[in-house]
Amino acid sequence: MTDGSKPLGSDDKSGSEFVREMLQGDPTFGINFDRIQWDASKNHYVIVELLFCHPSQFERGITPYTSHPKRYFHINAQKFISLWELTNKLGAELILVNYTSKGTKFEDEVLVMDVISVNKDKNPPVETSDKKMTRAEFSKWFRELNARGKR
Repeated sequence: MTDGSKPLGSDDKSGSEFVREMLQGDPTFGINFDRIQWDASKNHYVIVELLFCHPSQFERGITPYTSHPKRYFHINAQKFISLWELTNKLGAELILVNYTSKGTKFEDEVLVMDVISVNKDKNPPVETSDKKMTRAEFSKWFRELNARGKR
């Protein structure tokens, strides 16, 4: 491309694999996040964290539209606390996105959660403003967000 950027290629999973190897099974106190980008229209960074809803959860009534970090915060609290702290230090926006695999029953459910607050001492610990989208709607929204990153 001529704007100094390139399309995404295949994932480089070797970095995650290397970190797992180096930690030798130790619990991690770091987080991997999926995307950070500049949003020129809002003049701040946006952190996008993709939250995969595994199809094995469907039989328990959990889908991308119904899953929410407030329900499993106790399992992954440090991840959400760290993401929120980083968001605040950067003066950024944190967006969580629930999705599942293409070709599964709920593939067309994408929940976009704009995080309002994360506080382990509150109930719920994660507050969001949510928007239900289809895969196609999310693709349009995500492409528009991506385009706002051009400087």
